[in-house]
Amino acid sequence: MAIRKNNAFSGDAIADFVYLDHAASTPMRQEAIEAMTPYMSGIYANPSGSHRFSRIARKAIDEARDDVAEVLGCKVGEVVFTSGGTEGDNAAIFGAVRHNSGVAVCSAAEHHAVLHCVE
Repeated sequence: MAIRKNNAFSGDAIADFVYLDHAASTPMRQEAIEAMTPYMSGIYANPSGSHRFSRIARKAIDEARDDVAEVLGCKVGEVVFTSGGTEGDNAAIFGAVRHNSGVAVCSAAEHHAVLHCVE
């Protein structure tokens, strides 16, 4: 677990704190904020739509998928983006079950999103 000083709440009562709940949420690095700002502020259309803004969003996702596949050394079709951890857990578990024996086993110590999916 990383311990990092954070001044995100400057001016508040909690001006200087150590954030330890990275399992629930993690402070975003400045580089990530800068990289994602165009997509959160201007390229936010539904990438499945048919209008011009949707096509721009779809192109951005396709380019990101190409970049990830290149870095990981895998096929573009093997890169799947999800909306969050639970959706990612479900996709991985259901995909593995479908591809293999049809059975999934996990420890009782797993995150509840994994436990519910395996049940």
